[in-house]
Amino acid sequence: MKYLNFIIRRERIMSSVWLATIAASALLLAAVYPTLFPDEISMQGMLATLNNPSMIAMMGPVYGLESITPAIILAQNCLIWFAIAVIVMNIFFINRHTRADEELGRQEMLIALPIGRLTNSLSVISMSFVLNIATALLIALFTLIANIEGGNLVGALTYGLSIGMQGFLFAMLTLLSAQLFSTARTTMGVAFALMGISYILRAYGDINEDLMSYVSPIGLGLKVEAFYSNNFFPIIILFIEAFVVAAVALWINLRRDVGAGIFPARKGKAHASKFLQTPIGFTWHLLRGSFWAWAVGIFAIAASYGSVIGELDNFIMGNDAIKQMLEGTVGASTLIDAYIALLGYMIALLISIPLINCVNHFRTEEKRGRLEQIIATSVSRKAVFGSFILIAALEAVVLSLFSVLGLYATTYSSGLVTLSTLIEVTFVYLPALFLMFSLAVFLVGLLPKLRSSIWIIFGYSLIIFYFGRLFSIPEIATKLSPFGNIPQLPVQEFSVLPLIVTCIIATGLCVVGVAGIERRDM
Repeated sequence: MKYLNFIIRRERIMSSVWLATIAASALLLAAVYPTLFPDEISMQGMLATLNNPSMIAMMGPVYGLESITPAIILAQNCLIWFAIAVIVMNIFFINRHTRADEELGRQEMLIALPIGRLTNSLSVISMSFVLNIATALLIALFTLIANIEGGNLVGALTYGLSIGMQGFLFAMLTLLSAQLFSTARTTMGVAFALMGISYILRAYGDINEDLMSYVSPIGLGLKVEAFYSNNFFPIIILFIEAFVVAAVALWINLRRDVGAGIFPARKGKAHASKFLQTPIGFTWHLLRGSFWAWAVGIFAIAASYGSVIGELDNFIMGNDAIKQMLEGTVGASTLIDAYIALLGYMIALLISIPLINCVNHFRTEEKRGRLEQIIATSVSRKAVFGSFILIAALEAVVLSLFSVLGLYATTYSSGLVTLSTLIEVTFVYLPALFLMFSLAVFLVGLLPKLRSSIWIIFGYSLIIFYFGRLFSIPEIATKLSPFGNIPQLPVQEFSVLPLIVTCIIATGLCVVGVAGIERRDM
């Protein structure tokens, strides 16, 4: 219990923020959905959009056609995305308290005390279970509080527990990965790869209606049919799978050396290349895996959302709220233009995530003491930090290009959108992306303990994106977002002035951040 209390103390802020964000999102979405689909015609129109191969691959199978309610629409649209968010939360949580702690030498210090070999793993499993049950119950509670039509206690519990058990299973898969591999980066990479494979298997299985949907934890979680049949059997299966994976992880943990994994880290080359011996080469070596993983992910997401363009009429059929949201985006002349403008904003928001992580990785390396070995040589702090900034800028351009390719791959056959339009819509947000990671540069360089506050700005921009067009939010509130001053092409006139001003602010923040790195203690 003392060790569990120790973990709870360490998690009191991070996990509280995750829980509050997820619970607030559940309440907001449950409250908004009845206004989006006020009658049966609008709900049937939404289901017609969801019931095509591309949308099934993205969202999951459609159910409840004969007795559709806003609650069923909510579950079909949101369950998979809440599940992914909770899975991500669990991957970070488990990796933080297992393999990352071993890398930093904390586990060795604790095991030297009179505690059991499995104390850490058992405490982490207990905390993860409590965290996921709390998440499930909060989602169920706030869904009920919203009093959405078709909602009930059994449906809300099915909805929440499906999300929670998916998160718990992936927590145990991450724990198993931490026993197999010897670095935190590999552990996290394998866990996210398993999530991606699970999503792909689910998509394939749902489209072809075969057993792959049941093999995938995410696919199995969708089989509960929340607010319709309320099938608890998949939740039980997910719990049993998590229990088995946890048992295997504990068995391995008893038999491996502290700090080591079953699979040893791959040996590097005897001699580094000339490129690797430079700051930019070293930084690229650290970040290249996540760089290309995000490139593939952005391409897939852009392709998925681009596939909706051909079905846009069905998507808004009889749905005045969604039509108003699209038309109210920026006074668009056509709904397709409004949808493309929304996609540009949304994809830019997604791309900003790896850019922020790229800059924050400098602080991670600093906290682990690895940068001192480099800066102690003739390499300057400015050169090392500048290499992280350069990689972030390169990543902004490359990911924007991959988003264009993804959108064009699923829209070119329709002839509704040109390649030049997609390039303009996407690349116009580059100054905003530069501003986002420049804010991270400023915080890491000058106020490293507050670097996580950049996610408040990201969250604010996300809220403005989703709800700014549904409700009467003052224009000044939109302008406070780094993305709010960018002209939303193709439905707004292009203006170079806000782009120049944004770039100037971003440059200033970078200069101040780099100056801070040179002056503060490492």
